[in-house]
Amino acid sequence: MATAPSDYVFQDEFTADSTYEVGEAVSLWKDAWRRLTSNYFALFGLAVIVLLLLVAIVSQFWTPYPTWKQGIGPTYGGPSAAHPFGLDQVGRDILSRLMGGAAIALAVGLGTALLSSVIGIALGLLAGFYRGWVDTMISLLINVWYGIPDLLVVMLFVVIINSRELKWIIVAISITAWLNMARLVRGQTLALREREFVEAARSIGTRDVGLLTRHILPNALGPIIVQATYLIPAAILFEAFLSFLGLGAPPPEPSWGAMCAEGYKSLQLAAHVTLVPAFALAITLIALNAFGDGLRDALDPRMRR
Repeated sequence: MATAPSDYVFQDEFTADSTYEVGEAVSLWKDAWRRLTSNYFALFGLAVIVLLLLVAIVSQFWTPYPTWKQGIGPTYGGPSAAHPFGLDQVGRDILSRLMGGAAIALAVGLGTALLSSVIGIALGLLAGFYRGWVDTMISLLINVWYGIPDLLVVMLFVVIINSRELKWIIVAISITAWLNMARLVRGQTLALREREFVEAARSIGTRDVGLLTRHILPNALGPIIVQATYLIPAAILFEAFLSFLGLGAPPPEPSWGAMCAEGYKSLQLAAHVTLVPAFALAITLIALNAFGDGLRDALDPRMRR
């Protein structure tokens, strides 16, 4: 058969240091799930991510109070039964805004991870497969782009577009976040293009598009998925930083970064205005990175404990 499933590639690498009995057939994804579920820190991250997703979905239909409504109570009001996380500097409910901010954070994180992955995968596949001048040009672009500060690129993009809509924030972050994905996919493609199953597919006349999409890309999915999980927290943090500087989602959008910035000047008077969104941001980043680390360990047989 011309093609070789990714399970076969995994078994060749896995059996060298495997503790399973000889002859036991263990697929990549089954074994990865087994190891992922034995990593309690990764499971904690996954539980937080699921909770965050549920909160973000619910916030699109219901929040205790409208996220934009002001004066529903005293300014800088402390936590109470009606407002568990208190009120901000204009009397808005922090819990409601925290729920709305979860939707913004996930939209930016997932949107950036998707868009930057598409760019990075496409360029990485082309550079690693065709090599020659194609690889030279793409590698030169990556190296030059690495030398330009990400914040400068995003700020210039926002100024040129003259819009702070969420879709443009995602695009702005994505044009600086695809570099690591492109380098990863290029390296994977360089290694896989020389494998026997690719040579066999080429010998029977499979076109380049078929080699890339049916043989090389599926066998590189493990590292790609792991890299994509690291793009999500990086994008969320970047958006929060932009909002803290006043370049992110415009008011009254409840971005966690903007909430931190709004309460920063009154930190001594009402610390909860800043600490609550900062804590939510920190827990989200820790959970996403913990899940990403667990996924990396699960998908890489050399990382077995």
